[in-house]
Parts: sequence; C-alpha cells; structure tokens
Amino acid sequence: MGMHSEAEAGEQGGHRAARRALRWPVLCWTVILLLIGTVQIVRAEWFDAVLFFAAAALVAASAWLPLPGGGRISRGALLTGTVLAAGALALLPRHGVWMGIGVGLVGVAAIALSWPGAPSRGAAWTTGLRRLAVGWAAILVAGCLWELAQFIVGRLHPEQPSYALSDLLDPLIDTPVGKAAFVAAWLAAGLFLVRRGGRR
Repeated sequence: MGMHSEAEAGEQGGHRAARRALRWPVLCWTVILLLIGTVQIVRAEWFDAVLFFAAAALVAASAWLPLPGGGRISRGALLTGTVLAAGALALLPRHGVWMGIGVGLVGVAAIALSWPGAPSRGAAWTTGLRRLAVGWAAILVAGCLWELAQFIVGRLHPEQPSYALSDLLDPLIDTPVGKAAFVAAWLAAGLFLVRRGGRR
C-alpha cells in the first residue's frame, strides 16, 4: 500500500512538473496570438482576426489535448510529403482557392506532427522545442511590430507609402521561379521545425 501511494505521489508530481513546464511557453504564445488578433480587429481584417484567435485557443488547449508528436513519422515519409507539397504549391496560382486550401492542409499537418505529447508521457515542450519557441516568437513579434508600425504610418500619413511585409515580398515571388523558391524555403523551414522540435 505504501509503495502504491509513493508511486501515485511520484506520478502526480510528474504531472505537476509537466504542467509547470507547459505554463510559460503556452501563456507567452497565447498572449502573442491574442495581440495579433486584436490588431487584426483594429484593421477590420475579420478573417485574420478569427484565424489568430482560433490559433490562440488551440495553443491554450495544448496542455489538455495531447496528440502523438512528429517523432512517430519517419524522416523519409516527412521528406517525401514535403517534396510533394512543394511541387503542388509551386504549380498552384498564388491567390487562388486551391492555394489557400493547400497552405491550410500543410498547416494542419504541421500541427498534428509537432503537437506536444501528453504530460504523463513527459514529451511536452522538450528543450529543442522551447528554444525554437523563443526564437520564432522573437521573429514573429518583430514582424508584427513592423506590420503595426506600417499600419500606424498609413493611418497617420496616408499620403506617404507604407510597406507591409507582403508588399515587400510580392515582387520577389510574383514569378514562377520566385514562387517556387519561396515555397521550397518555407517548407524546408517547416520540416526543420517539425524534426527539431521533437528533440530533447
């Protein structure tokens, strides 16, 4: 009986430690996504606002909705899927419905493959995943601050040009070669994140 109680206490302690490990990364990313969604409301971009608020809810729920992580998928299968996705997206029209569906499917696959495991399995928020979260949070916040600054400039001085990140990228990816290169770089970065995030 004593040994059973000690085992239960150890298991509960492990669950509490896992929840503590989840708390700050989840909180930070949830706040970041909520702030981005709020800015989209100010910009009257309702679809983007719903998208970011949904992402915030999904991140906040990550501690209670465990799914298998990307470690169960072989490197060859990931590479094959990435190459096929790159070929399909490179051939689709940039602003078409099918491009939106394709990008959405890639996002769903990335979430499913990199979702943190159940706290009881001790697989949530590995050291590699925490480092990636910090690095990409910094990049995301910097990009959002740039977009916000350009939005404010456009409102205060409409006669002056403002340059959103999409406006800066448009000339580079408005050609078949540029679009293919961007798709390849984007998917390669995503593949790296899925593979790297699962390491300890």
